[in-house]
Amino acid sequence: MRRKLSYMDVDEAVKKVVTTVNIKPELEVVPIHEAYGRVLAKDVISGVDIPPSDISHFDGYAIRAEDAVHASVASPVSLKVIGRIYPGEKGERGVNPGEAYYITTGAFLPESADAVIMVEATAIVEKDVIKICKTMRPGENLIPAGEDVTKEKTVFKKGHVLRAQDVGFLAVLRIGKVKVFRKPVVAIISSGDELINHMEENEPLKTVNSHSLMVSKLIMEAGGVPVELGIVSDNLIKIREKIEGGLKKADIVLTIGGCSVGEKDFVLRAINLIGKPGVIVHGIKRKPGRVSGVGVINGKPIVMLPGLIQSTIIGFHVLALPLIRLASGLPATNLLLTFRAKIAEDVAFKKFIPFQQVTFVKMNREKDQVIAQPIIGESNLISIPVKASGFIVTPGHKPVIKKGEEVQVHLLPGLFSNHQ
Repeated sequence: MRRKLSYMDVDEAVKKVVTTVNIKPELEVVPIHEAYGRVLAKDVISGVDIPPSDISHFDGYAIRAEDAVHASVASPVSLKVIGRIYPGEKGERGVNPGEAYYITTGAFLPESADAVIMVEATAIVEKDVIKICKTMRPGENLIPAGEDVTKEKTVFKKGHVLRAQDVGFLAVLRIGKVKVFRKPVVAIISSGDELINHMEENEPLKTVNSHSLMVSKLIMEAGGVPVELGIVSDNLIKIREKIEGGLKKADIVLTIGGCSVGEKDFVLRAINLIGKPGVIVHGIKRKPGRVSGVGVINGKPIVMLPGLIQSTIIGFHVLALPLIRLASGLPATNLLLTFRAKIAEDVAFKKFIPFQQVTFVKMNREKDQVIAQPIIGESNLISIPVKASGFIVTPGHKPVIKKGEEVQVHLLPGLFSNHQ
């Protein structure tokens, strides 16, 4: 019997997969120097005020504002300088009426001081005596305690992905450890008699298993931990055994190749032999990537990626990425960076017109516009994504994109960046 693909709309396929799998992210506590890029599993609440007390906003003199309430050019006020305060220090005693401390930016105000007058607004009359010719208000030129963060304030919500500045902020708050979601483990299985791991040239008819190397980096960028399970030959029993091994070791199993409807495409059958519900999606209405699919065994997903490089990439983007996000404690929704550009030339589609069409593009800037230059080629050509800066997705039933038309360019972390 000839096997056929049952193509599903992309959104419908993702929704079916997400509602069928049973992914429950696990938690762990990590030190903040290991927390970059991790997803918080608990709200972070400040235990301190930042700054912990009033600090000077300028280099100047810490004073009691009431001492300068009548100061003017015509009637200056003289104050005695009783000391100097630098960041990390505090005054030996508080400020009494008629006194001042020299203070630098970021230093803590001494007791009783409630304003800072800038150096340039004063004049030195004699040693340790300054003259003020300006009225001051309480709170002027200082940063009050808790201005940045107040104690008991929620600074990060559960589900927040920690950035570089966030990790530094945790250190400021004296928080040394945080509770995060454990990174999901993703097992990679490469299927095909033609595949080899070594790169010697004495086997010209063989293909180096490069896809798994690329996919492992995409998994890392998505927040997962890749586990390479190696190559398996085009043999139904061996593929089944390899997938069963992956299900024991990983949260998500990802296969590359062997998922179409050819004589040696055994991945689909192998999954259905393992258990229920088996393959729930086989075929999506996006080209390349149309033969991608997902199987589920006891709630655990097995993502089937095609073996042609561009199809591998798009299948990962559509089906694997949402599952890795879900297992990382994030919404499955694909919230990747996109931006607008204008297409440099006409792009016509001749096959699978009802499907969404993916076109890899190279970005260029011309005057004040971002231009997307199409890179056209069959889905087995690895040079296409290598040259590309991103890709665009054209809606189904649209046979052509016209030159100058505005398009949305997608960036996939690990694959494209704005450094190109």
